[in-house]
Amino acid sequence: MNVNDIHSIEDYSPQTLRELIGRVEKSSTFEHMIYRESELDEVWRLLDSDILAAERKGSNAPELANLVALRKLIVEAHDFIGNDSNTVDARDRLLKAVELV
Repeated sequence: MNVNDIHSIEDYSPQTLRELIGRVEKSSTFEHMIYRESELDEVWRLLDSDILAAERKGSNAPELANLVALRKLIVEAHDFIGNDSNTVDARDRLLKAVELV
């Protein structure tokens, strides 16, 4: 788990989010924060895509609400990293996100 690189994000599975949590916990430099923001951007993009697809196919309200809640946690984690380099609160949001997946 190298925090000095941007890691490819293919999904927002619990495993992917746990790996991201591990990198967030070890991140300490400005560059690390940029890398984690980029990874969170990709999770956010994947969720946006799935939310749109769920809306188009008329998914049930609980499924859609879960995706929206998950995206909200990812956005909050992103903002904690980007605005304050606050890895503690970012990690907490990501741990909550794992519970929703």
